[in-house]
Amino acid sequence: MMALLLIGLAGVPALGQDAIAQGEQSPLPFGKITILGAATCPLGATEGAACTSVSVACPQVPDLTATVSEAFPVGTPKGTIILANGGGGTTFFNAGFANTYLNDGFRVVQLAWATDWEDTAGVGVKTAACRPASIFRYVFYTVQRGDRTSGFCAQGTSGGGASIAYGLAQYGLSNDFDYVMISGGPGVSRMDYGCDKSLYTGPPLNLCPLLPNAAYAYTGGKQVNGWENTTTCSAKTPLQSDIDKWVADSVVTTGGNYTYPKTGMSWYFCVTPPANDSNGQGKFLIDAVHPKNVPDVNCYSGVCKSESVWQDKNAFNAMVAEMLSQCVPNHQ
Repeated sequence: MMALLLIGLAGVPALGQDAIAQGEQSPLPFGKITILGAATCPLGATEGAACTSVSVACPQVPDLTATVSEAFPVGTPKGTIILANGGGGTTFFNAGFANTYLNDGFRVVQLAWATDWEDTAGVGVKTAACRPASIFRYVFYTVQRGDRTSGFCAQGTSGGGASIAYGLAQYGLSNDFDYVMISGGPGVSRMDYGCDKSLYTGPPLNLCPLLPNAAYAYTGGKQVNGWENTTTCSAKTPLQSDIDKWVADSVVTTGGNYTYPKTGMSWYFCVTPPANDSNGQGKFLIDAVHPKNVPDVNCYSGVCKSESVWQDKNAFNAMVAEMLSQCVPNHQ
């Protein structure tokens, strides 16, 4: 039998030169989660996990199905960690993190979408972000059971990091997340700059000592054009209407919330040449946010490739250590 859970309803200038106006809008509305029933866990599930198929219905976009896994540790859990994969999030993110967190006493949740969560037939990726944001909120009230005495945290790479960032900036999830870790990006922090490099006239993006001039421009615009129903991303002379759409739908945009006094944030980047444009895109968000901590930025080069910073054993160990130490209750 299907069950329906209503999880909540709530009704730019160039970064580096002008301040982003914060909080001018209410958080965007969450969607509705329909529980479809038990599901077979896909490859990469946490040891001992049970999986559920759910459908997410969000305003303005088609419903989308996802598989959600839940794994519970022995004894009293220290909290909950959500793992969100890159790209369209159609596979589980594991990379060795899942069982490690479980064995240290955390509940571990993974999600995999039936098709890319960003695809909305052109409505836009910020609106599409209602889908993962709704699942994050669902996990807070079901797996975490709304508990504020243990940590509620998330780790995402690339598109998974984007889903977390949109959740914080546009959907009010800084009220729930105690700590988040992003690796690689988010690559949609400023889509206007990515689609038209000339729009950014600020200083070099000094991401870290290993990458003092991070790239931010996309190598091609097909994917963004598909998400945003635009046609001129990466074109020589983009249409102003397209630029306006990219500005409005970026993670960092007028009206978003970037002050998170009870949410810690960390970033991990692979900067092995040729460095991915998600590195510079991530810098735009780093410069915009004011989390509980000074944003913690970590770069690794040599062993890792593209956005997979955890391929470096030192990076993997550092990420695990930081998650285990920082996933603590900050909202008591």
